[in-house]
Amino acid sequence: MKYKNILSYLFGFLALFSLFLFIDFKDLDILYDVPVFSVFISCLFALIIYFISGLQYFFIRKKFGISLSLIDVFLLPIVGNLWSFIIPFQGSLIFTTIFFKRKYNMDISESFSISIYLYLITLSFTGLFTLMYSIYNNFHYSWLSLFSILLILNPFLLILINFISKKITFFNIAIFKKMMFFFNTVMKSTNNLWLDFKFTILMFLLDIIKIALNIFWFYWISKSLGFDLSILSVAIMSLIMTVSIIIKFTPDNIGVAQFTTAAFMMFIGEDPNSATLLTLFASATTFILIVLIGIPGNIYYFKSLKLNILSIKKQVK
Repeated sequence: MKYKNILSYLFGFLALFSLFLFIDFKDLDILYDVPVFSVFISCLFALIIYFISGLQYFFIRKKFGISLSLIDVFLLPIVGNLWSFIIPFQGSLIFTTIFFKRKYNMDISESFSISIYLYLITLSFTGLFTLMYSIYNNFHYSWLSLFSILLILNPFLLILINFISKKITFFNIAIFKKMMFFFNTVMKSTNNLWLDFKFTILMFLLDIIKIALNIFWFYWISKSLGFDLSILSVAIMSLIMTVSIIIKFTPDNIGVAQFTTAAFMMFIGEDPNSATLLTLFASATTFILIVLIGIPGNIYYFKSLKLNILSIKKQVK
């Protein structure tokens, strides 16, 4: 795991370095000219978005008989994001899983299923929005339309994967049996959450609020940077960046998220430079909150739960 983290940091550095090769250095001055007030408002947007993520944690864990404290609703999403820097490969998922196991004695497979469920809800909504965008711009028969439909249908793909996995019988080795049992347990819990339609609607509503705030946050950043971007273009940027950071390859997917967003915007005929600068500013905003709130919150959790780095690294291995 140590070598994977080193490679991840190296890859993130190379990705950022490559981005700067394509950006005019004069454009970077825009980032330094942003007023302090605009940075403060940007941090406030990000803080509210984190809090809504905490509310999603609250409602979904309550379904499993766990009642989160208010401090966990506020701190956990930010501390989890801090661990995306410490352990680039799904550090947030690893930390929250260990956290719920240690504090609330929650089963690991249930924690995994909840994280997957929340990821898939975000993917479904993103697919719906990008499909509407492709129809509006007459991209009816394009890779964008196909990609959007696949995102929308991800719950059905999950059910199909779960069905196929149950039919696999050639894993007779003990370790494979354990892996398949864990996988099937996670898939079953995730499917059960999807099939509770009232609950899924509640999660969709919270996700819509969170995504709407994310769009307005990005729009605020675009105006602060002096970009003349439409709300629709900004919405696409925010959604693509949201999707790109679900599967992390670098610390908080820095560099990769910017590359993905810029490439997608260039694909649909928008300015990739604006996308790069906007997403860099958004990443810088979340990093400010991680330093100001995430690090003290992490210290608080380590003391109150008697966690340590070695115990988390053992879980990762």
